[in-house]
Amino acid sequence: MTSAPKDLFPKSGGGGALLVGGAIGIGMTAEAAVRGGADFLLALNAGRYRVMGAASVAALLPIGDANSFTDTFARREILDRVSVPVLFGASCFDPAMSPERLVEQTVAAGYHGIANFPSAIHFDGRFRQLLEQAGIGFAREAQMLALAQQAGLMTFGYGKTRNEIAQLVDAGVGMICLNFGWNAGGVLSVAQSFTISEAADRARRIFASVRSRAPETLCFVEGGPIISPDDMFRVCEEARADGYVGGSTLDRVPLEHSVTERTSAFKAFNLLRQSDSAQSRELLRAARITGVVGQSEFVLSVLDQALRLARTSMPVLISGAAGLGRGALARGLHALSERQGPLLTLRATGVGDEAEAMLFGAGPTRRAMLARLGATVVIDRADALPVAVQRRLADWLEQATHQPTSAGGAEAARVVLIKQPPGNGGMTLDPALAQRMEPGRIDIAPLRDRPEDIPALARHILSLLGAGRAQQRRISAAGYRLLLAQGWPGNIPELRAVIERAAVNTKGLVIGSAAMAAAIGSSAAGVAEQEIPQAMTERDWLLDALRRNRFRRGDTAAFLGVSRKTLYNKMRRAGLLE
Repeated sequence: MTSAPKDLFPKSGGGGALLVGGAIGIGMTAEAAVRGGADFLLALNAGRYRVMGAASVAALLPIGDANSFTDTFARREILDRVSVPVLFGASCFDPAMSPERLVEQTVAAGYHGIANFPSAIHFDGRFRQLLEQAGIGFAREAQMLALAQQAGLMTFGYGKTRNEIAQLVDAGVGMICLNFGWNAGGVLSVAQSFTISEAADRARRIFASVRSRAPETLCFVEGGPIISPDDMFRVCEEARADGYVGGSTLDRVPLEHSVTERTSAFKAFNLLRQSDSAQSRELLRAARITGVVGQSEFVLSVLDQALRLARTSMPVLISGAAGLGRGALARGLHALSERQGPLLTLRATGVGDEAEAMLFGAGPTRRAMLARLGATVVIDRADALPVAVQRRLADWLEQATHQPTSAGGAEAARVVLIKQPPGNGGMTLDPALAQRMEPGRIDIAPLRDRPEDIPALARHILSLLGAGRAQQRRISAAGYRLLLAQGWPGNIPELRAVIERAAVNTKGLVIGSAAMAAAIGSSAAGVAEQEIPQAMTERDWLLDALRRNRFRRGDTAAFLGVSRKTLYNKMRRAGLLE
């Protein structure tokens, strides 16, 4: 026989840990509740109806044999599968099933205890009177619980009124639960007749009465406005309750929330994908406008930075060696920003002392470039400007920052500076100007530092060469190997010259290694034709490509412009595959 509740659970009303019971209808929820620390479980038909999508009140309807229904799922999914006591929710509404027989069946099935559910406490008025007069009301439930107590079962009695609680005490029930009605939370919530404060006060008074008569009885609260741990703590604390029993609050409400949130999260993937697609389209648009071509993280970063700066009126500093598309990027910024004024360009190395007059004006006849509202003023080789002009430009930028938009909505001119890095023949900007330009600085790396962009650049160059042709030329894998082996000191113009020369000397659609070697050999780099193939072995070439793509073979094949099968064959020949 099972021990009495006072032997299984410590008293908590005097300051011990609160007990938590779960009114459960499915094995998965039962196991989860136990993992969460539930002290005991009630196998109730209402729990089963909840996970079937019905409200708990369906448990009171004559839609089946409640006891057989509950026993079937409890034995199959809960009993003997959890490490805490399981109490059987027994219905006394069937006049053909005596309380004695119910208790016997509960003991024989191996349940630790019994509870009066579904219960007559949820009926009132004339119908409740008829149930009591027919001998299938609450009095019958109390009789069943008394018999179960005598049989050594744990007993859990539901009551809503002071009179019902008193009957449970008279029956010697070990655990008494003051029920406040169906729960308020979730989609299938029920309007409440109690507030939390009223529930706590009611429980405090009733439990004081219970303890005056049966000090060892454990007192629980359930239902009504108690839908959160905070609600439970407040009621239990004020009422000095021993614990709480959760039904809807442990299965239906959290299941509704978690499934809804998780499904929404998966559904939101579509929105994220649309957002990513929109961002990708925006980057492609920026690439077309600025002429920045490539597939490296560096190129994506430059395009993203350009888009962000285009949405502002900040001055921009583009720093990089010649031949990297600095001017195209500067012009693209003007187009991306959709400014109302013209695009004006000044090459500082070609105007000498005239730079100051052109930028700021000189007398009534020369209009200053910086005075053109909505314009973008690109100053190429800004590092070659006289120091005095650089300082005056820094002062102008500082004043323009605080200058309001004109009455017609046009903004002050935007300044875009292009400079050579000091290591590439450039000079250092005046500190005041450099500091003012730093927030909008874009550094363009030389081609030798991002060889992964060479295939994309090569395809772009070939597409321009073959514009209007039905079939486009392409470069063989061996040809790409030669391109990747070069240092490209002349950057993109040098690469373009080599590819154009190789294309002109190729009769077919595929530019092979021989044509590419010849084009490289006669380029400004001055590398001898016979030395080109020795720059990097095929094995080194494959390893370099694999490392650049983090050994993802699909990405490596795309990077090299070959099929996955061709890549595998090459790796096998090079001894990189078993």
